[in-house]
Amino acid sequence: MKLQGALAAMAAASTAIFKVAQAHCYIYSVYVNGVDSGTFEGIRTPAYNGPPPYGYANSPVKDLDSIDMRCNVFGDHQVPHTIQVQPGDNVTMEWHDARAATDDIIASSHHGPAMVYLSPDPPTENSFVKIWEEGKFAEGEGPRAPGKWATTADIAANGGRMNVRIPKGLKAGFYLIRAEMVGLHEADVSYQKNPIRGAQFYPNCIQIEVLGDGDVELPEGVSFPGAYKWDDPGVVYDVYCSTKTTTTAPCTTTYQIPGPTVWSGAWPDTPSVELGAMTGVTKATSWGTWIVKSVVTSASARRTLGTSTYQAQWSTTYHAPTPTA
Repeated sequence: MKLQGALAAMAAASTAIFKVAQAHCYIYSVYVNGVDSGTFEGIRTPAYNGPPPYGYANSPVKDLDSIDMRCNVFGDHQVPHTIQVQPGDNVTMEWHDARAATDDIIASSHHGPAMVYLSPDPPTENSFVKIWEEGKFAEGEGPRAPGKWATTADIAANGGRMNVRIPKGLKAGFYLIRAEMVGLHEADVSYQKNPIRGAQFYPNCIQIEVLGDGDVELPEGVSFPGAYKWDDPGVVYDVYCSTKTTTTAPCTTTYQIPGPTVWSGAWPDTPSVELGAMTGVTKATSWGTWIVKSVVTSASARRTLGTSTYQAQWSTTYHAPTPTA
């Protein structure tokens, strides 16, 4: 009986983990002018939070003061591939839990804004420049609807696709695209005041090399962490206020997207482009490294090889990524 109880508990825990993982997402692939760069190519995929098959890499960041706000956990780790682009290129980032037509991308309750920043690689103080954003773009249908939001009514509704263009005339060099989705479903109070709740941030960074003879340099931007404050109206926001039968205060009907305004040098519009064939796997099925409470575990063939303590270490100068062996 004890064994049956233990197995039932494990099954219930696995189901709960699966449901949490399904509710979240991260970038699986990047298309340049409609051409797929390949699953996880050039993307600094966040760290897994447990061993296969139970861990997942799409947990949110909630502490605004954490270095993980920059590019998520392990965001300081380079990946072997860097995606080459030209100024004016259309870049489509495809967000998923699993790269399939049946994927719901992010839970339908996770309404919120989406933003894209650009920074030289490696980033420095105040180097992230916002080049695209979208928040609440329409009121809801009915008197008690939360409205239409970037995360759910745009990106999730369009197969997880987030579109942006490389700024016109941008100077050649190595950059990081920092793309981000924000879930406001628990943002009626800040994480600082109630760690069980708070806005959920999903930052993800992509390594790119801009080619060409452009001479436009990025202006001063913002830092991560530091760009968002605990009392920002876009960070503490009751997205479901209008759905409640009783409230202690009038509902705020407008929404202010966190962070700076979009740079004037960014493209004023980011049209979607037709995407070509998908390249690469559709789901991560195994991984050999995961992190729990800052302890990194490495394993192979279900055997632990070692553990270490993780602390983000961002370089101050650019180093070419180490090629895959």
